[in-house]
Amino acid sequence: MSRCAASLAIAALFLWALGCAESDRAFESQDLRAAPIEVHEGAVCGMIVRDQSAPRAQVLHRDGTRSFVCSIGDLLAYLQAPSPHGAPSSIMVEVMDPSEAPMESHTEPHPWIEAADAIYVVGIPRRGIMGQPVLVYGDAASAAIVLKGTSGEALSFAELERWWLEFHRETSDASGE
Repeated sequence: MSRCAASLAIAALFLWALGCAESDRAFESQDLRAAPIEVHEGAVCGMIVRDQSAPRAQVLHRDGTRSFVCSIGDLLAYLQAPSPHGAPSSIMVEVMDPSEAPMESHTEPHPWIEAADAIYVVGIPRRGIMGQPVLVYGDAASAAIVLKGTSGEALSFAELERWWLEFHRETSDASGE
């Protein structure tokens, strides 16, 4: 009986290791580039992502699931929630051109970069955006052009995540929640 149990345990371990290897191969073969927005619904709000103003974002999970979000605020909310798809293997954001007026809607496709490589501008009012507006630029010089004459600030992705958590903590504290 113990020989049979040992054989079953070894077989189970082998199958588990084989599954892990398949999962790792699937992860390694993922296309980490941004996918076209097409007609995807936002993972947070359910609206059609391409109809929303840039910057938008997409998250590729380790299991291959790709989630699209309508805004950087939605991205930050999405990343705070546990995902059944596992950790993100890539987070991509659209970058805006500094010549684009922040108050205008820009629904045409924009270039995509890794979220960690972008510069985020907060503190600039923007109409028609759900939540706190966050603009995205490809480099500090582009962000500086947009910030000139404003009280906004430029943040890295890690700083943006801290800013977002602090903003929402202050908002909930002020509302008595």
